[in-house]
Amino acid sequence: MIKYDPPKIICEICGSRNIYKFHESENGAQIFKCRDCKTQFMNPQYSEDHLNHYYSTYIRDESFKEDNLIEAQSYCLSIVESQVPDKGNLLELGSGNGYLLDIAKLNGWKPFGHEIDCISAGKLSERLGLEILCGDFLTLEIDKTFDAVIMLHVLEHLKDPVEHLNKISGLLNKGGVLFIALPNIESRSGLVKLGLEKLKIKKKNIAAYYDTEHHLWYYTPATIRKLLEKNFDVITVYSGDRFNPVRGKLNTIIEEKIFSKLLWHSSMGILAVKK
Repeated sequence: MIKYDPPKIICEICGSRNIYKFHESENGAQIFKCRDCKTQFMNPQYSEDHLNHYYSTYIRDESFKEDNLIEAQSYCLSIVESQVPDKGNLLELGSGNGYLLDIAKLNGWKPFGHEIDCISAGKLSERLGLEILCGDFLTLEIDKTFDAVIMLHVLEHLKDPVEHLNKISGLLNKGGVLFIALPNIESRSGLVKLGLEKLKIKKKNIAAYYDTEHHLWYYTPATIRKLLEKNFDVITVYSGDRFNPVRGKLNTIIEEKIFSKLLWHSSMGILAVKK
């Protein structure tokens, strides 16, 4: 099995050839940065075969944080609902355990999910009584349009984020909204760790915060805006660990009260409207 694709010679976000090696993780993954749009990405990236094998054997026990997951996803949905008063069709890419879909259904939406693995999608559909699409999202023929699309910690995993966003834009109704939650690679802690690594002071777990086992793209509030601006008007970039269900409640409350305007949290959310 081939582990990596051929190296990229251009930035697939903006098309620039002005890319360079910026960092390297302890597992050997190379992180490049575009000098023009500033987006960071793994280069070379994992092959489809490698990723399919990885996710087929990936097991994550989330039972211990179920309440936090539900709270975080309820919060994300409330942001969408603040922009879309008339609840219609809602699509969640990467539905996981289906918590958000279940909440959306109770709130009056007609929710649909999507999972790449059709076995997982079938089990989730049976449990929730909802339609869960499955397979390669880019090749799926979808005969519906949506008033809202939500991706919670999905975009950073995708090999082709631009194509996904183009398709999402085509599926959204006029005035439809997109909400994305994802890591902020320029969080306070990330910048401190990066600085210590560049100075050779921190010598263990190098670039662990990039999560290079499965994250392929690394965004900041500025670069995610640039990625979205072709198809969407960005309403707000939210910063805060309410988008990260792993964080403890005390840390979340303290950091949001003090630092909520600095856009330096480890997680961020983006609300955008289709142009």
